[in-house]
Amino acid sequence: MTAPTTGETVGAADPYAPPVTAPAGRARWFVLAVGLTCTFLVVGGVSIANLAMPSLQQTLHVGFGAVQFVVAGYGLVYAVFLITGGRLGDVLGRRRVLLGGLVLFTAAVLVSGLAPNAPVLIGARLVQGFGAALIYPQILSIIQDTFEGAERNFALGLFGATIGVAIVVGQLVGGALIQLDLAGLAWRPAFLVLVPLGAAALLTGRRVMAPDRPAGRPHIDLAGTGLLGGALLLLVLPLLVGPGAGWAWWTWAMFAAALPAFTLFVRYEQHLDRTGRTPLLRPSLFRQRAFSVGIAIGVLYFITIVGLAVYTSLTFQVGLGLDPLQAGLAFAPVGVAFFVSSLLVPRLVPRLGRSVLVLGHVLLLGGLIAAWATVRGAGSGMSAGELALPLLLIGTAQGLTMSPLIGVVLTGIRPSDKGSASGALTTAFQIGQALGVAGIGTVFAVLGARPGAATASSRYQVAYQSALLLMAALTLVSFVLVYALPNPHDSRPHHHFLWVRHGRRTGLAHAFYLLTGGHAVGRRLSHWFHHHEGKH
Repeated sequence: MTAPTTGETVGAADPYAPPVTAPAGRARWFVLAVGLTCTFLVVGGVSIANLAMPSLQQTLHVGFGAVQFVVAGYGLVYAVFLITGGRLGDVLGRRRVLLGGLVLFTAAVLVSGLAPNAPVLIGARLVQGFGAALIYPQILSIIQDTFEGAERNFALGLFGATIGVAIVVGQLVGGALIQLDLAGLAWRPAFLVLVPLGAAALLTGRRVMAPDRPAGRPHIDLAGTGLLGGALLLLVLPLLVGPGAGWAWWTWAMFAAALPAFTLFVRYEQHLDRTGRTPLLRPSLFRQRAFSVGIAIGVLYFITIVGLAVYTSLTFQVGLGLDPLQAGLAFAPVGVAFFVSSLLVPRLVPRLGRSVLVLGHVLLLGGLIAAWATVRGAGSGMSAGELALPLLLIGTAQGLTMSPLIGVVLTGIRPSDKGSASGALTTAFQIGQALGVAGIGTVFAVLGARPGAATASSRYQVAYQSALLLMAALTLVSFVLVYALPNPHDSRPHHHFLWVRHGRRTGLAHAFYLLTGGHAVGRRLSHWFHHHEGKH
């Protein structure tokens, strides 16, 4: 996907798109600064929490499952409310929703940093996830409305670069603050450092962002949102707390109730679709093979890469005895390789089509197996540096896979459904992230890998080996599913316009432009497809 060219009316096909008066002069660059700061907050907050897990458990004296929920709860709430956040922007205005999300996010980060116990911290992280769901869908829409032509491409490039920087810098700054243990506060400064950033973005946004006036009142499927959230909670919560609770009967009861809950959600969405209302997730999408296969690949893929990020960090800190800053630096090869390979993807997809996804999966599988062999062969004397090459392979694979996935999936979707499919796929990716923290973490908990145990080092390395094998198995399944996707390389030329038009200029921004934005950006994508396919 690329930004519309100069002169196109963004969102013209969307009757609910709020009309916006783009700020003139230098004000628009302050608007961009607000959007980029919000992007850094949402993405950087995740990587900081990953590194803080060992310190959290030691200072709050809680079980492994509670610490997992600090990370997974954020992603779970974000996933459930992402599409709703995009629609609220259409109903109430993007400026109002973004600033309201910033208030919630910043307040929640402050409470997180001051939390006296785990329940307060978990509750604050849930609110933070909801704030992120309100913020993130608005960012790209505001960039679209504020800039045109070459300036828009430049702004999107900065947006993509900010995501890549936030992943790496979040870990390095968070790791340094945790390691410094300022005033004996352990992990707390890593959260509190985000508060002034959020406050600055809020104050600046209030001054420079132009008010927008909603043009209509689209239906918001709040009941569907609640049903999906309840079903996901029934699935994820037992994975998080089950090992610590000895797999009590109620954890199995929650697992058993998850399937009926998902069935109820599907039936309700079908009812809304039949009665002409707007469901959270259109059931007809699943009858299109490209979408159903793409959802499966996306969930499996994000379970793997998020599980890898979280539990590699834990293994570095507890299994290898690194401090948080060293752990952040040790994981940096993934971010660097991801950045570089993302810039190459727009040049590769028009030539290789679906084979880029195949190559990405092969490299990811090879990197995971290489990491497993390295850990197994090195034993107790392993150093983090020995994993640098496998992590470089994994980072390269992520750039080759994350970027093209939605584009390849959308080539097989009916034009009228491309917008809904884009938003739904993004939500599925966030669900995969929550399941990655919970599911891969269950392997650690089952094997008894709890920070502070006398044999933590050896037990964490054994748990990490098992987790790597599990992630390799999931990658193998995802690799097989890739061959069920449509192949843009074999399609008509207009099927690769996603990758050709501005990909060489926007690079990394192109990768994340397809991966983010929620339903509001999805609708714009649908209009863009209609507009350009009509020319071929």
